[in-house]
Amino acid sequence: MITWSISQIQRKEDNGFVIHVWYLVNDVDGDYSSVATGECDYTQSGDSFIPYDQLTQEQVIGWVKESLGLDNVTALESGLDAKVAEQKQVTLGMPW
Repeated sequence: MITWSISQIQRKEDNGFVIHVWYLVNDVDGDYSSVATGECDYTQSGDSFIPYDQLTQEQVIGWVKESLGLDNVTALESGLDAKVAEQKQVTLGMPW
C-alpha cells in the first residue's frame, strides 16, 4: 500500500505562505517496503491562499502531486512497487 505524507513545511514568517515542502512516499506490502523522499518549491503570486493554520496534510499532498504531475507521480509509485517486488524475490538466511 502506497502512502504519501508531508515530513516538513517551510513558510514565510510574515504571512504564512508555504514556500517549500518535503514529502515522503512509502510503499509497504507485509514485511517488504520501499520509500522515496522529495521536495517542492512554491512561489507566491498574489494574496489569495489558504492560511497556514488552516492547511491539512491532504491539501499539501495534493499540491505536491500537482507539482510533480500525473506522469511523475505514476512513475514514482510504480518504481516503489517494483522495488518491493524485487525484495520479494530475495531471501535472507544461511544453509546451516
